[in-house]
Amino acid sequence: MTFLLPLGLLAVAIPVAIYVIHWLFGSRRRIRVPALFLWADLPQASTGRTRHKLPPFSLLLLLQLLAASLAALALARPTTSSDPPRHVVLILDASASKQATDVNPSRFEAARARAVERLNALRPVEDLVTVIRAGREATLLGRGAPDTVRGALSVAQPGLTTSAIADALSLASGQIDTTPDRQGVIVLFTDGAFPQPASSGPLAAAVEVSATGGGGENQAISSLVIRMDPSGRGQTAFIEVANAADHAVRMPLRLTADGAPIDERQLDIGGRSQARLSIPLPTDAHRILAKLLGHDALALDDTFEVLAPGGPPRDVLVVGRMSDGLRRALEAVPSLRVRTATSTADQPQPDLTVLQGTLPTLLPLGPLVLLNPPASSGRLLGVGLGNGARVQPSHPLLAGLDLAALQNETPSVSGVPAWARVVLGTLQGPLIMEGKLEGRPVIALTFDPAVSGLEKSLAFPLLVGNATSYLLSQTDPQMATGATQRVDANQSDIAPRPLGPLATTRSATDTATAGNAERWPWLLAVVLALLGAEWVVYARRG
Repeated sequence: MTFLLPLGLLAVAIPVAIYVIHWLFGSRRRIRVPALFLWADLPQASTGRTRHKLPPFSLLLLLQLLAASLAALALARPTTSSDPPRHVVLILDASASKQATDVNPSRFEAARARAVERLNALRPVEDLVTVIRAGREATLLGRGAPDTVRGALSVAQPGLTTSAIADALSLASGQIDTTPDRQGVIVLFTDGAFPQPASSGPLAAAVEVSATGGGGENQAISSLVIRMDPSGRGQTAFIEVANAADHAVRMPLRLTADGAPIDERQLDIGGRSQARLSIPLPTDAHRILAKLLGHDALALDDTFEVLAPGGPPRDVLVVGRMSDGLRRALEAVPSLRVRTATSTADQPQPDLTVLQGTLPTLLPLGPLVLLNPPASSGRLLGVGLGNGARVQPSHPLLAGLDLAALQNETPSVSGVPAWARVVLGTLQGPLIMEGKLEGRPVIALTFDPAVSGLEKSLAFPLLVGNATSYLLSQTDPQMATGATQRVDANQSDIAPRPLGPLATTRSATDTATAGNAERWPWLLAVVLALLGAEWVVYARRG
């Protein structure tokens, strides 16, 4: 026990003074006698020095001493140390590397098990828990008592992208700020397979890192691009395979076209390096799948599936003014049959619609390419750059492109609408967006390639070819039934990195000071009860 006001202990002199008063003056008692006149003429004898006797230890004296002693103790404000109520924020790193199986059964499941252990160690009533998933974005999964958030913890799953660790830490700090009366703790469950995140600024609580990482034994197909030969008589698959391990490996690779094997070979790849190869394909090959046949820690990046420019013909309708550059870019894809119209009315349903410079009130069905859409359209209103990504270099829309040629373009819109995600953007706004608008897959190119001369360069037909292949693959029945998940290319390096301090913690004056419970209110209540009892005893004695 400690005292916040030690000078209050000087009040212990009060019970001592009470005892001295009783000792010097005693306590007079009323005694009823028949008469006093018989004592009136008695001579007063000198008794010499007055002797003070110790006062009798009565109930009244005991109550007074106890009340005075406890009141003096209350003035000193006694406190006792206690385990304060806590607010624990559990952050689950949900990056693609957490699906690696070099930790049994996987890195993510091992992290979830540790989070459950941390949950079991908390008090079921006093403590508060918040669960946050750090995937592409930081997401609040649940908040409440430990038993309440168990369901949110059990349904969390890893993703296919990097993890927004800095955003998750900021969200955790904001949650702790809402409970200043609790002691905050942030626990990050991660494998550390990411570069040091940007600083999220001072946090409301310290960060504990629970590492669940393994090694770096992983190989991946980082790129698969299909290009039509200039003669139009064949196609070529350009494949890049990366080895994230520190030593050389031999990895078997198989390439299939529309389910039929095309090529199978052994690749010798040095430690932390890449192997590049090209494989010829038939002209009519459409669905191309590359697969590594070896065993590594992360299976998600061992397959890569794309649609080739060849294959069955697809109908493309261009609405609006079609420039010569756009026509050449579309006709460069042999499988596309291009037709034009001033509107979508009375037109047969195409496989893909390109809206150049227009955005009608009633959108056509099926996937859409918006080329230089009108900025005044309400469908393009938005703020900021969405999730903050200005470049997604691993996105299929940017495969094989020289990004320098695109970043000089001027976007016609400055914000990102709610339905879209930024694939490529500048400080002025987004250049390439993708998403779903009114249920339709959409790619928006928010610039005019004719003004900048981009449509005369090689980048424009590559971009148009990537956009049409990307949209048509989402409606292709073969891809819908057998499509494989793709992980971000930069997530294939699953080796844990050394983590420095993730963030600074605010000074102690900015956080809750819990841990000491003041006891003087209880003492004051006892004093009042004792004074009440003393009054009752005094009244009964008369």
